Amino acid sequence: MDDSITFLHSSDWQLGMLRRFLGPDGQARWGQARLDAVARIGEVAEQTGAAFVVVTGDVFEHNQVERQTILRACEALKRIPVPVVLLPGNHDALEPGSLWTSSQWQAHAPDHVTVLTDTTPIEILPGVEVVGAPWRSRRPTSDPAAAAYTDLEPAPPGTTRILLVHGQLTSLSGGMSEVPPIDQPALEAAVATKKVQYVGLGDRHSTTKVTDRIWFSGTQEVTTPEETDPGNVLKVTVSQSAIDVEPIRVGAWHMVDHRVELFDEESLKALEDWFAELPDKERTYVRLAGDGSLSLPLLSRLDTMIDVQGEAFASVEKWAKFWTVRPAPDAADLDALQLSGPARAAMEELRQALAGGDESAGAALSLMHRLARDAG
Repeated sequence: MDDSITFLHSSDWQLGMLRRFLGPDGQARWGQARLDAVARIGEVAEQTGAAFVVVTGDVFEHNQVERQTILRACEALKRIPVPVVLLPGNHDALEPGSLWTSSQWQAHAPDHVTVLTDTTPIEILPGVEVVGAPWRSRRPTSDPAAAAYTDLEPAPPGTTRILLVHGQLTSLSGGMSEVPPIDQPALEAAVATKKVQYVGLGDRHSTTKVTDRIWFSGTQEVTTPEETDPGNVLKVTVSQSAIDVEPIRVGAWHMVDHRVELFDEESLKALEDWFAELPDKERTYVRLAGDGSLSLPLLSRLDTMIDVQGEAFASVEKWAKFWTVRPAPDAADLDALQLSGPARAAMEELRQALAGGDESAGAALSLMHRLARDAG
């Protein structure tokens, strides 16, 4: 591809995002990791010879992020050694009070960073145009991409035109989008008629190939366990006649869903072994879904295991929506506690409630067993 150009495509940095399930320590480290991934994009640019970087929306989590977040974002951007083009998305739309017009951004934004504020094509390099559709509201009333390409003529010979848009496609929204989706057939027609040679999409956090020339880059660092392929930047080499797209990993964190059935000591040991085998524990969040029933001693062991693993990992938590591990209290386990007085009376009352079908009483008995055991 002699007339080709290589650049990097990223999106959905969402700097300033909070993930309360990580706790204060995990949140601080994960927030820094999102900035570190931006800096690694700069390293990838150097390694690949990329001419510039585009970010297709949601650079920031919202327009009211703290000044510290803006300043640290500017420092991370300084570590990208080539021109950077930023597209406002739904999280950081060009609306009244936008951070893009704030004194903090205006004073500290690096000179090599351009924010697209309208749909006018810009020549970022000789023979290379970038055109985008910045969001002006979190709730647009029409296709958020159409204004950027509908009236374009085919790119002149020798010119490569890159379209930057943000939003969900009609084929992927499932009819659940709160705002109008992007018309995918119209977008594909813009590529087919050579109005644009590449479409860089943002909003979807997983790297997703739509067609050879239409891609979601995905977020630079994972944000939820549901994401299937986050943590990448796309290396794009494109011309009017050819295209090559390569995902390159820049993220360092993992968010994992794990489903278990717990009925005996063997199943508990299997879960313990699974935790032991996971790498990068300090950068991994685990969300556990569980079913089954355990005796009170085993249930106590499970709770202790989760507490201990939660200190080794970034965070470990039971997924409340899918956590149905029930206590199976044994009379001998309870009697072995040798409780007396009010504690004994409370235990007997809970045992009667459990016998009557109150599963919350079983959880309370399990907690009582654990506290009594630990106190002993």
